[in-house]
Amino acid sequence: MREEPLLAYVLTHHSVPNFGANLQAYATSTALRARGINAVFIDYMPDELRQKYRASVSKEQLDAHKYFIAKNLTLSTGVSTLSEFSDLCQACPADIYITGSDAVFRIDESSKREDLNFPNPYWLSVVSREVSRKYIKVALSPSAMGTNYAKLNRAIRCGIGHALNDFQLLSVRDPWTKSQLLGTGFKGQIDLVPDPVFSLADYIQSQAKNSVVSKPYIVLTTQGAKTKNWIESFTKIAEKFGYETVAVPTPEGVLDQGTSRKIDVPLDPIDWLDIHARSSGYVGARFHPVVVSLCAGVPVVSLDMYHKYPFSRRKSKTWLVMRDFGLSNFCFGRLVSDFVSPNFVWGRLAHQRRYIPEKMRIAIFHKSIVENWFNKILEVATCTKN
Repeated sequence: MREEPLLAYVLTHHSVPNFGANLQAYATSTALRARGINAVFIDYMPDELRQKYRASVSKEQLDAHKYFIAKNLTLSTGVSTLSEFSDLCQACPADIYITGSDAVFRIDESSKREDLNFPNPYWLSVVSREVSRKYIKVALSPSAMGTNYAKLNRAIRCGIGHALNDFQLLSVRDPWTKSQLLGTGFKGQIDLVPDPVFSLADYIQSQAKNSVVSKPYIVLTTQGAKTKNWIESFTKIAEKFGYETVAVPTPEGVLDQGTSRKIDVPLDPIDWLDIHARSSGYVGARFHPVVVSLCAGVPVVSLDMYHKYPFSRRKSKTWLVMRDFGLSNFCFGRLVSDFVSPNFVWGRLAHQRRYIPEKMRIAIFHKSIVENWFNKILEVATCTKN
């Protein structure tokens, strides 16, 4: 009799209207399917979070994200609370329970949202109580996104440490998150595994290599970190050297003013990825544009929204991933970003062009780490089931 394929439940920020979040879920689904694992994404979103995005993102852009998710991911029935997730696990248990990637280990005790408090579905703590079959729990490069666990209530820290003890495979996306988990008293092994989007490096590099554009361009998404006058001055420098500047929107439709041209919403996540992969440079505030640009070997200057002062940069996921590529000096916190000039930023981009092949090799190395982790998931899950 033919053995049924392994079933994996994945909990991550798959359905939020965010290009990077959608792409990391897509990359995870692609990697699991390639290994014969049926990946079902638990369609978890608290009502408060859903209402937040309905108020801040246009219906057209929300529909673009929904279409991408429906086309590329297999979803469970809708889940909005920890209790509903518990019921789902009891009714239809899986072989593998995966939390991550993305900031699923972020905690904010001041928030009333369930997903920002402990426990919540991302910690998989209800699985051990509800599941009768053999299974494994996996943390797939989650992030605490700057949360300082030392400031959390002691009972919460103990609860987190207890939950971590029940994971068979535990990885995190960055050293900051690792240090926070170890601070709970957890003594087990924690591996560093890059964002799953790095597993798309071959595709991203093919887009960069085979790019056919009428004129090379620099992507800008500063989210208001730079004024229209600053961007106009930067655009004049770029055009002097034969480049355009292109404003790429956030899902909320925020666009920089003063570029050569702009791209508006609605925008599909894969189209968004291609725009960055085919560019000749990126200047902006968010994390996943940096990841895609690093994969493609595209020069990057980050006006990092995740840290303000130099002493807080080790909490920043952007600074940490750029450090992996030897580019930490090209990542500027919010305080320093206010003072960088258009000429300085242009010079930082130009300096990196000589190192493009080296950065692409580092991206492939990151891809191999992610791929090996997925292989490990398959190996451990298969042994556990048998």
